[in-house]
Amino acid sequence: METSKTVRLMMPLLGAVLLGGCAGTDLDLRPVASLSASNMMSPSGYSEAKISDTQYTVNAMGTEATPKERIEKIARARAAQIAVEQRMPFYKVASVSYGVKCTKGKEIYRGGTQAATARQTVQLDVLYAKAPTDDTYVSAKESFEGLNTELNNEMIPSEAKIAAEQEVRAACAQTI
Repeated sequence: METSKTVRLMMPLLGAVLLGGCAGTDLDLRPVASLSASNMMSPSGYSEAKISDTQYTVNAMGTEATPKERIEKIARARAAQIAVEQRMPFYKVASVSYGVKCTKGKEIYRGGTQAATARQTVQLDVLYAKAPTDDTYVSAKESFEGLNTELNNEMIPSEAKIAAEQEVRAACAQTI
């Protein structure tokens, strides 16, 4: 009985502490892409196409708020991860291409609407090797570990998210 009375007295204090912890913080809820595979329901993330045993094309797509640098980092991390999975100790990025994928808004079933979207994209052409044939090849394991750590610990400031949104919408000729 005494425990429940103490708990009831502590609840308002706990609520105040939790709310106070949020005061003054930047609650930017705009999501950014993470190191995960893209799919039909969640198009942000990576995908790849195998060209040969030693060559892949790796693509990454962000959300509207994902800076281009982060999207490239996701693609590079996936390229390194493929090397590790395929037991290829070395890889190099032969070329990098940037783009924007724009979709128009449309009406959907029963009077709903689907909003227009604009997303940054990055495509890498990647070569893999058992041993480096030139000094542009990098260690797959070290590269993946470093990029994965960076992606997991990276905090994207609100200003960078807003700039990414403006850049991608301008490329798709949309207004904010």
